[in-house]
Parts: sequence; structure tokens; C-alpha cells
Amino acid sequence: MSEFTVSTDRDYGYRASNSIAGTRTNTPIKDVPMNIQVFTKDLADDLLIKNQVDFEAYNASLVNGGADRFSDNVIQQSYQNFLFRGFRQNWGLRDGVREYDPIDTQGLARVEVVKGPAAPLYGLAYPGGVMNNISKAAEFGRNFGQVRVTGGTQSDYRATIDMNVQGNLGTGKAAIRYNGAYEKSEDERAHSEGYIRLNVVDLAWQPFADTLAEFKFEDGSRGKPNGLSPYFTTGEANASGNYASIPIQILRPNIPWTWNWANSQNKDTLDTRLYRGKITQKVGESLQLQAYIQYSKRFEVPGNGWDANGSGGANAWESSSGPSGRYLASSSGWDQATDTIRSTYHYRDWGNSMHAYGATAVYKLDLDFVKNTFAFGANVWGEREESDASRPLDPNASAQVYPVRADIPITVPVFPPTDLVPESDGGPNGNGYHHENNSNDYYFVNWQASWLGDSLKTNVGVNRTKMKLLGWNSGTSTSPDTVYEASKVSPLVGVVYAITKEVSIFAVHSTSLFPDSTKDSFGHTFSPQVGKSWEAGVKVDLADGKLSGTVSAYQITQTGGSQNDPLHDNLTTQRWDSLTPEQRAVDSQFAGKTRNDFLGDIIQGGEQRSRGFDVDLVYQPMRQWQIVASYAYVNHEFTESAVASTIGQTYPQAIKNRWALLTKYSFTDGPLKNFMVGVGVAGGTKSLQDYVSFNGNTVARYEPGRTTVELFGGYKMKLYGYNTFIQLNIKNLTQTPDYAGWKATGSSNVLSTERYKVPTPVIYRLTVGLDF
Repeated sequence: MSEFTVSTDRDYGYRASNSIAGTRTNTPIKDVPMNIQVFTKDLADDLLIKNQVDFEAYNASLVNGGADRFSDNVIQQSYQNFLFRGFRQNWGLRDGVREYDPIDTQGLARVEVVKGPAAPLYGLAYPGGVMNNISKAAEFGRNFGQVRVTGGTQSDYRATIDMNVQGNLGTGKAAIRYNGAYEKSEDERAHSEGYIRLNVVDLAWQPFADTLAEFKFEDGSRGKPNGLSPYFTTGEANASGNYASIPIQILRPNIPWTWNWANSQNKDTLDTRLYRGKITQKVGESLQLQAYIQYSKRFEVPGNGWDANGSGGANAWESSSGPSGRYLASSSGWDQATDTIRSTYHYRDWGNSMHAYGATAVYKLDLDFVKNTFAFGANVWGEREESDASRPLDPNASAQVYPVRADIPITVPVFPPTDLVPESDGGPNGNGYHHENNSNDYYFVNWQASWLGDSLKTNVGVNRTKMKLLGWNSGTSTSPDTVYEASKVSPLVGVVYAITKEVSIFAVHSTSLFPDSTKDSFGHTFSPQVGKSWEAGVKVDLADGKLSGTVSAYQITQTGGSQNDPLHDNLTTQRWDSLTPEQRAVDSQFAGKTRNDFLGDIIQGGEQRSRGFDVDLVYQPMRQWQIVASYAYVNHEFTESAVASTIGQTYPQAIKNRWALLTKYSFTDGPLKNFMVGVGVAGGTKSLQDYVSFNGNTVARYEPGRTTVELFGGYKMKLYGYNTFIQLNIKNLTQTPDYAGWKATGSSNVLSTERYKVPTPVIYRLTVGLDF
């Protein structure tokens, strides 16, 4: 059953020889005309990586711009701040199916990163690439168990278990595997206690030699308080026009950086559940078939409705005065006039119910002059998304107000206010409601061929994707407010040529496709985002596999989608033009205003381009010594735009040069036998934060480059006949700072470009493991 499965048994340490993400079938990475990097389970265990988002540190082409520098309990990947080869990316794949949320590594066997557009393989995809998370599965042939307990110096702890039992069942065989995790997360910030819970059950039954049935059930939950990074800043210095903003901790030196107003009642929470059934059938020696069906759901609530940090999704409705315009508005945050913190109730949630099903066939046909592998299939993905929001009729009446003092305990009521906006004014749960039905159907064919005695390998694929989105902004509407439909054929053409048995060159042209459901003020939607890529490079597998990897250069172009034009006419300016000056003078919307006050609308997007090169290598000079290196140069910019000032700009959080190095040495003899030690280093150049208009010019402001260092070491031994180990991890050895605000310059002619440093701690964690 190997065509659809990558066995981790072939992974050794940090080196993986095969991938499924690049072709949808089990294929040697050296034969795939793409840059693919694989993170193995060993790597995740050595670094205590708990979710796939944190692998970003060791893949230089990724930038996790919105990362919480103090915690690795990730509730949700930071929206629009995760960059892949310079392009924004907000979700990945799990076993080839769209996945919105961070995935606990306790349920993963490995993570495969495919760089560049991948629409020919997976339908909808971002232009920068795709991260495909490969789940663990029940295994035949062996019984095993693993227990791990980790404790940290910040009162955090985590326990995990992985147990697999297999045996004969009738004329066939069966296996069951359970993975569980429980964690109490906490960091040096006050009130930071969170949690992670995970339960995964995998079943496998092989009634006949050529038939395999599998089932997966997963239930997960995680939470972490909102408002843990209270870098409230004052814009007082902006009166002089230098864009300074000073954190409250600078203005109030008695307030430490660890102070915040989070509490046990305002946690960001995420609950997930997944069911999947899969059957694989082998027909003769040349044909294999696989079909699956999956249902999953998620429910996310930011801050439990209480939002004290003035940012994020929880208070997205707070600045509005309600759909009918008659409700009082109030903002959470720091009231500088009274020097108090105001916590107001603005509830919002996101619920998603998703289904997916599909089938894939792999057919092998070997001829005298060419060996062929054909993969073809169809997949359907559908989603019902619903978001509710509500707030009190008078937010000020129920707001919690506290003096700005570090010794004041911050609490909020367990129950929300009773005077919520009526259902009749905006939906089933108060004054905000949104509902979408989203579908994505696609058909694909992929042809891999081996020519000239396996010296030349070609990969040709094509995918036809149809997407549809229906959106409702009211719980009482019978017809959707948004209808978006698009379809596209996406090709892939790639070639690998082996110059020698150890060195190959490759080239690939591929495409990406992603919908854009944004509407302008007239209700018009825009064309989908389409990416096109050209990439070429070298693959090496030297010294009997001791040195393997890929070096490649690329150019990716994305067109379509939408963008904001602050000077464009809109529905309001159209109404302005329809009125006489006398009518505008008495109109409540226009009185005392000019036409320019109402300009701005969403328009058709232009073009953005990323050029760069990647180096990803795994080197094992000897069996006990492993080295992983990654480097990326990314030059992303907007090349065509109706807003001329944005041409040449890029996204905030962008970093042009990033690098990472990880090495581990295991002692196999001598007085240090069974010890291992390792070090990881990751860093990059300066990170773009924003663009500001200063003295008639647009100026980019940056955050200094970061370099982080972590150490780990362990010892394996026998304890009462069981394989046991102990491992110490030291993270953030360099105490790389976080940053907040912008320092005042004291002059209106000198722009504020230097940020305040926020200290971060060294983190120690000790793990004890037992294998049986």
C-alpha cells in the first residue's frame, strides 16, 4: 500500500528520502522537480516543537511575522502575517486536505514543505508554496508505546502518550493507535496560564492482502488568555509629526513588561474535531486505488467576549454603533485622559463545519523506453462558516475600569452583560452575523515518466478547479449577499536530469489559484489570485546519501485579487454627485464635508512578484552526526498597482535574508556513550514593520534582525528493562528581545525609526521518556 503512504521507517534522524506532497504519490525527493523540505519526527522531538507553525524557524523561506515571542501555545496562526517566499499564507494542508488551525505534533509523523505554486496538485493553493502535515497512522507488524513528560521553569508542563497495538483478526490483521497530549502552558507574563488537550484514535484493518481500511478520530482543545502583550502606546509624540509611540511601561516605569490585564475569564479558545475514513485497494501489480471521506469542525472564541487589549478579532465590532446607528460605542484599551484600563464586552466567534471526500488512482506502466506512473483523481471540499457577534446596548455601563497600576488585580464577570443588542438588529446572536458556504471541487492528472535509463525524469500535471462562495451578512436573509464563482485549469511541467548518480538539475513551471471574495462598495467581486512560477536548481545526493538537498532560484508572479485605493470613487461619492450643493448642505451624511472626505474603495488587484533562491541541505558526515542547514533570499514587491505609491513596496513582516542551522551529535561509544547534544541557530536580517509618509516621502520602518539560539542534550538508558531517556532543552539562549512602540526623536524633522526593546527570558525544559 506504499503508493499513497510515506513510511517514516525510511527517515533516519533529520534525513528523509521520500515525499508524497510533491506528486501525491510516494516518490524519492531527488526525482521530484520541486524544492521540498521535510521535517521529521526526530527533529520535532529534539527541539520540543509542539505544532507545525513553529517549524518556521528552521525553514528559511517562511516568516511567522505574528508569532508570540513568549509562548508556543498557538491558538491561531497570525492572520496575514505568515509569509511564504514573500506571499501571505493563512492555512496549510493536512494529508492533502485544507487545514485552518495549528496541528499538535503529537498527532503528526512528519511535515513536508513544497515550495512554489501547487495548484496542479491540490486545487486551491498560495503562490509561495504549501505545508502538508502528514498524520500518524496505526501500524502493523509491531506493538509499541511511548510516554513523555516535560516540565519547564515557567510552571508549564506537558504529558504525551503514543501507543500502538496490532494483531491478527480473522484471516487478516488489525491495529489501533492512540495519541494523547495534555499541557498546561504558562510563561513569565502574569495571568498567562493556558491549556492544550488532544486525543487521537487511529484504526486500521487489512482483511485481505490487497485491501486496507483506516479510520481516524481526533478531538482537540486549546486556550490562552487574551491581552498578554499589553504594549499600549501613546501617540502624544505624533503631534510633532515624527510617528513616535511610547509604551505604557516606559511612561510608567513601575509597571513591568510582564504586567497585563489578562485573567481566567477572557481566554482565546479553539475546539476542533475530525472524523476520517479511508480505504485503499490494490488491483494487480500495476493499479492502486484510494478513497476517503472526512468531516471536521472548529469553534473559536477570542477573549470569551472580553477584550482589553484594543486589537484582534474579539473587538472587531466595537467601533461601530450598530446596524441601525443608534447604539452607544465604546472601545477597550487605555484611556489616557483618566489613566485607566477599560475592558468592554464585544463577543465574536467563528464556527466552521467542513466536509471533504475524494478518490485517487495510481497506475504504473513500464515500457521498454520509458517507465510511467499516472496519478489521477477528484476531490470535493465544502465548508459552512458562521460567525456571530454581540455587544451591550450601552458598553460603558458594563465596562470594567481599572487604574493603571501593576498591583491592581484585573477581573471580569463570569457571565456577559444582560443588555445585549436584540436579535432583530443583525442576526441570531446580537448585532453582528456572517455566514458563508464555500466549496472547492477539483480534478487532477499527474504523469511521472522515467527516460534514458532513469537519467531523465519528467513530471506533467494538470488540475481543473471550480470554486464557489455564498455569503450572508444577516441571519434573516434568504438570498446570499455575496456570490462568488470561478474556475481555472492549472498546469505543471517539470523535468529532472541526472548529470551523475549523485547530482541532478531540475526545472519546473507551475501555477497557483486562490479565490478573492472581497466586494467593493457596489457589491462587485474580483478575479481570483493567480500565481505563476519558474524555478530551476540542483539536487544533490552525495557520499552515499550523507549529503542531500536542493539549491534553487525562482521567480513567482501573482496577478488578480483586490486591493484598496484610497482615492477611488465609490457608492457614496456616486450619491454625492447625484445631489445638488443645496441638498448636500442639509444632508446629515454630507453636511460640512467635502467630496474628498468620502473617497476610497476596493479595486482590482495589480501584480506582485517574488524573486529569490533557497538552499536546503541535510548532511550526515557520520551516522551519529546530523546537520540541517537552510538559507533563503526573498525579494518580494508589488510591481503593478493602480495606487502608484505601493509599487516597489512589500508586505509588513517581510525579511529578505533568513538562515537556520541545526546540528546534533550522538555518542555511540566511550565514556559518553548514549549521550547526545545539539544546537539550533536561526536568524535573519531586519523585518519590515510599516510604511509612513514623512516630509513628502514614503519611508519604510524596520525592526532589527533577530538571531535565536537553543541547546538540547539527552541521555538514553535502561530502567527496569525499559528504554528510558532524559532530555534538557534550553531555548532563547541569546535572550533575543521583542519590540514595542517607536522611540521619540525630539524633533519634527527626525523620523522615529528605533523601537523599544522588550526583554525575553531563557526557557529551560526537562523531558523524561519511556519506550516500551
